Amino acid sequence: MKGKLLVTLQFILLFALAVLPGSKDSSLVRSALAALLAILAILILIRAFRELGSALTPLPESKEGAELVTSGIYSQVRHPIYSALFILALAAYLWKLSGSVLITAFLLTALLLYKARYEDQILRRKFPESIDFQKSIPAFFPKLRKGKNL
Repeated sequence: MKGKLLVTLQFILLFALAVLPGSKDSSLVRSALAALLAILAILILIRAFRELGSALTPLPESKEGAELVTSGIYSQVRHPIYSALFILALAAYLWKLSGSVLITAFLLTALLLYKARYEDQILRRKFPESIDFQKSIPAFFPKLRKGKNL
């Protein structure tokens, strides 16, 4: 029940980002950056969806019989779909430059942060191996690695 409520709120906020009006002031650079961020988010979503395969569900609770996915993009971040939605929210704000979009983006971010913590709790109970996975893999954005000195 809790998972369905979180998903419903998530989709309402995403819909709001899409339909809320934007500023009449437009900047080519800002619009181009927003478009590039949106493309990046869509590419991350496609990759994450493909790598989850039949385990894909919008709910924080995993499907019955699903395995814990720790390879591919999931070896870099635990919640790449949420990461992509953060990036899409930023793109929507940059595109529309509206206070109502900014507030909606913040609400979506807060909801996804809560949903990710809830999902991590569920995964720890269902997959004991996810405890070490969650300790070693960042939730939303990959760790920056220091380059080797030459």
